[in-house]
Amino acid sequence: MPSSFESFIKENAEAEVSRLLLSCRDWPSPDSPSLGSLEGKSLAVNTIEARRKLRDKAPEWYSKTSLVYPNALCAEQCSSSVTALYKASLAARILSSSGIREGRIADLTGGLGVDSRAFAEVAGEVLYNERDLCLYLAAGHNFKELGAGNIRLVNGDLTPSTLGDILLGFDPDIIYLDPARRAGSGDRVYSIEDSSPDVLTLLPGLFERSRHILLKISPMVDISAAVGKLGPRVREIHAVATGGECKESLVWMDRGWDGEYSIVCREDGGTLSFGRGEVVRAKPSFPDSAYVRFLFDPGKSILKAQACNALCERFGMVKLARFTHLLSFNEALLEDEFRSRLGELAGMGRLYRIDEVRKMDKSAFKELGAKYPNSEVTARNIPLSSVELRNRLRVRSGDDAHIFGVRIETPFESAKFLLAGHRI
Repeated sequence: MPSSFESFIKENAEAEVSRLLLSCRDWPSPDSPSLGSLEGKSLAVNTIEARRKLRDKAPEWYSKTSLVYPNALCAEQCSSSVTALYKASLAARILSSSGIREGRIADLTGGLGVDSRAFAEVAGEVLYNERDLCLYLAAGHNFKELGAGNIRLVNGDLTPSTLGDILLGFDPDIIYLDPARRAGSGDRVYSIEDSSPDVLTLLPGLFERSRHILLKISPMVDISAAVGKLGPRVREIHAVATGGECKESLVWMDRGWDGEYSIVCREDGGTLSFGRGEVVRAKPSFPDSAYVRFLFDPGKSILKAQACNALCERFGMVKLARFTHLLSFNEALLEDEFRSRLGELAGMGRLYRIDEVRKMDKSAFKELGAKYPNSEVTARNIPLSSVELRNRLRVRSGDDAHIFGVRIETPFESAKFLLAGHRI
């Protein structure tokens, strides 16, 4: 039977928190002895707010109404269920590559615990460490409610001098870190050295205790710059995108690795891998004419990996222009060679069949806008935003067509065009 605290959370799941604070006089206290030091009113308000953030982000945590959240920020900063499961699958592959069946994973920046919970599904034992006492207490309660009995909890501030105490009696096969990317002022930071804890200072000690390190860095960080700071033990970089946004960049470092690193692009279930050399050496190809019949819009993970040129070489595509990150290929290639390899691009972007190509001028704006009045609009590498292009076309959102405003470079000219087509 639900506790009074859990019943209160369920009854007020959709309540306006500001009104609840003014109207409520009797706040329940959590029943769990481990949560006794957490004040009931604050915990209830933060749990209600955090659950709303987790509804779509981590639905299995949201659906478990007995879980508690000591602040709403932890729900904002935690991994989504999708990205946590991806990290767990990567960890399982790392363990398997080392011939380890019942591995140990240390999550040294535990936070809410979504990643630790996912790791617990693929490892024999997980160590969760969190410096914030309230989050640590909540995690102990939540892991128990979620049935994760193979997670050991530690409450420690991670520094080079405390690393040994935090890992005392625990020999990890993989160490995972997701450093906080907020300054003391609360502003976001992006560089590795500005994150907390200082991973660069910790690296020597981490490698003394584990061969494998899995590090989450800001998706805003340039991959080459990150590798330059982290050193030659970088084995793989993973750009993970969901819902049309690059959510995470993951770095797998291997103490025994001295080869070239690879870049793995993960996009809504699809995966493509590139060697660093393949990405660096790839040269862009451009179309012979503006006669575009099929268009591929690469996903955010490919853009993050700067792999458009490599994608062109691998699949025989061309970029519409040097700074127009849209790719094309002719119909013969699609119907013959390309169709046999099309499955490799599943989930990695959007494919369109182009029905009309028009030079961008007043008559093209007027005629295409009248022909496709309910259309989606995208502007790339032209002096108009997508909103401005929509206004020029005078169209509303709809499925009549997808209209692209782009620059196309051919051997004869570099000009702006409107492409109208439909997604395949």
